[in-house]
Amino acid sequence: MSNRHFLLLGAAGGLLLLAPLRPAQAQVPTLTTISPAANARSVPRNGAVVATFSQPLTAGSAAGLKVFSSQRGGLRGGGTATVAGNTLTLAPSAYDYRPGETVQYSLTTAVAAGGGPLAAPRVGQFVAATGGTGTGVFGSSVVVPQPTPVVALAVGDVNGDGNLDLLAAPTFGNTVALQLGQGAGSYAPPVSIAVDQEPRALALADLDGDGDLDLLVANRLAGTVSVRLNNGAGTFSGTQEVPTASGPSALAVGDLDGDGDLDLVVAASSANLIQCLLNNGAGSFSPGTTLPCASQPTGVALGDMDNDGDLDLAALLPSGNAFFVSFNDGPASFSRTTGGSAGLTPTDLTLGDLDGNGYLDVATAGGSSNLVVISLNDRTGSFNTPRTVVPPARPLSLALGDLDHDGDLDLAVTVAGSVGLYAWANDGGGSFTSIGGSGPGVTSANILLADLDRDGDLDALTSASGTPELTVRLNGGTGPLATAPATAPAALTAAPNPATGRVALALPPAATSAELLDPLGRVVRVVPARAGTATLDATGLPPGLYVVRAGEQALRLVVE
Repeated sequence: MSNRHFLLLGAAGGLLLLAPLRPAQAQVPTLTTISPAANARSVPRNGAVVATFSQPLTAGSAAGLKVFSSQRGGLRGGGTATVAGNTLTLAPSAYDYRPGETVQYSLTTAVAAGGGPLAAPRVGQFVAATGGTGTGVFGSSVVVPQPTPVVALAVGDVNGDGNLDLLAAPTFGNTVALQLGQGAGSYAPPVSIAVDQEPRALALADLDGDGDLDLLVANRLAGTVSVRLNNGAGTFSGTQEVPTASGPSALAVGDLDGDGDLDLVVAASSANLIQCLLNNGAGSFSPGTTLPCASQPTGVALGDMDNDGDLDLAALLPSGNAFFVSFNDGPASFSRTTGGSAGLTPTDLTLGDLDGNGYLDVATAGGSSNLVVISLNDRTGSFNTPRTVVPPARPLSLALGDLDHDGDLDLAVTVAGSVGLYAWANDGGGSFTSIGGSGPGVTSANILLADLDRDGDLDALTSASGTPELTVRLNGGTGPLATAPATAPAALTAAPNPATGRVALALPPAATSAELLDPLGRVVRVVPARAGTATLDATGLPPGLYVVRAGEQALRLVVE
């Protein structure tokens, strides 16, 4: 008998040839649990992303979990998780997630066990919890003058000092204005960032994985997306203009192909197209899937609508009074499409889990129908149970966020007329009760929700329709913006500045160390804190502008 096969007597007396016995084969890992749950809407701000698999993981799997903040820091933890047996863990280090920000994660095929890599990547997102004392009543406001009326907004901490900075696109021209937040409600004078012709949409995201927020600008007249990379100190550079179809007017960012970097979706209104542009990991983009639309798309959003571990696409079609959802089959390949009513001539679209079932729903501003339409996801990606919220005037734009820190997503809407902004509280199941409206007396167009005064709750940033100003509206009228500067947390200071040698640092109370970042955002010195102070030695460093960072605060240091 061969030592490679075995012969056995069959039931009818025949011989059966059996395959040789082999050692048990190692299996590829499969994901068994992930926390936070997909589309969770109130995750602790210091909560870790924890993924557990069916097999013990290789050490190289540490690079397989990528976590991206949208308002500060971009790629978290240096892009490297902790491996312990079957588990990958990545917690927000140095500072927590920002209140109410959307955090994205990717599990790539770098996750591997003895039998090989993860069979398919998994991508998801969640919303960080809010706190503070706000109830969704917007009280005190601060007007931030602009050179011209504004058509697009973005907020994010672009220089790592813990304050959210403002970016605004003017009605005409080829620049974007950056105003650095200075705390206590003050903003530095605008700095112009050169982009292509007629910007119409802005986004901040870590495109090159270096731990800061870069800038994307959709330019309607030029038919391009401008990519400007951040050096970590809020200085944007580069001249990359990514060609698009004609009339790009909206964009969204997310990992479409599961490779661990952030890709781009553009609504090209004049061409009736949605375009997917894929990132090479360094912030350069190449064409991907193109989706034809029945009419001009004016809004676009990304999220896992069917909870299968990849990002689907939702777009607004005003002339059809509708939205549509196209489902991702895996590596940025879209097929099955569904949709729903968006009200008459809708003006805005956003996504969020409004009824708490773990699936993303769609909210649209119904424009001339004077309605906000809430389209609930039935867990199959169908939207057959719309509800409506009735503003007192024509809705212009909308945003979702936990305004009263009760763990669900509330609704804020800008409307035509003198009041400008209205809010509704969610009961947790997708039904809304009016909180009320707030001034000032101009029609507000765009809206963003973010913790602008660092008190833990969500404030509103709005642009005025046809008026050259932005307005910061405080949730509850409390927080550092509404109090005397003396009540603000102890500030990070450095002396002397400019420096040539040793620098004495006074640190915020919670800081355990301070680090020095070079003009490229790389950490070049780390010093421990002792009783709220530290000594930094700048001897031998090349002259230039550096950033000192301690806890959630940062300042600029000039080395001579």
